[in-house]
Amino acid sequence: MKLTKTVKYNYKLTEETLEKDIDSFIFLARKGNFSWDNKFENIGLKIIKQYFKVLKEKFNTKEYEECKVCYEKLILFLFDASRGDDKANFGYEDLLARVSNDFDNYIKNYFICLVKTCSIEELAEKVSTYASKLKDYGFDSDGKILFTSLKKEELMKLEELMLNKTENMTKKDEDKQGILYFLLSLAKMQKDKIKYLNLCERFKDILDDEDLEYTKEGYEEDE
Repeated sequence: MKLTKTVKYNYKLTEETLEKDIDSFIFLARKGNFSWDNKFENIGLKIIKQYFKVLKEKFNTKEYEECKVCYEKLILFLFDASRGDDKANFGYEDLLARVSNDFDNYIKNYFICLVKTCSIEELAEKVSTYASKLKDYGFDSDGKILFTSLKKEELMKLEELMLNKTENMTKKDEDKQGILYFLLSLAKMQKDKIKYLNLCERFKDILDDEDLEYTKEGYEEDE
């Protein structure tokens, strides 16, 4: 994406599609082109915001398939870049907050796109990848969209497929643990204490006794 300044900033895609433009931006960001972006007129941040603005317009016209792909690229990249898990370093203390004071709205749109365009098998893959990237982030809309949009049988199948991905989980498998924590949040949303506690048992030998008890007590916190 190219940024020019007249009276205000104008944006124009430099690649033939939005998806390719986002790919190009992420590639350049990982090369360090937007390092310490806050010292250089926030150009990288402004481009990210513009991507989400374009996506919102496409979402409103129900271009869900393209939105799904582009939201995924941006959101997962920003999770990593915000935590410093990526070579891209924009130099902001809280990149997600700088992108939007309601990042959950982007998550909501992404999950709506997933539900509208994915089979249950693909949905399980996408949600598992997302859950494994969440780590210390948490949003209200992700599980809520799944819970309110899927039929009971579909949700059960989704949970089964995701749970399968946590098989043979070890203490080093942070990605698998992220999937399991996401499933715990779904169980809590369904007010299914038995399911929640059964899922907690998957953390046996992964968490120490104190942390495991704390996780089990997490169900009661919202009661």
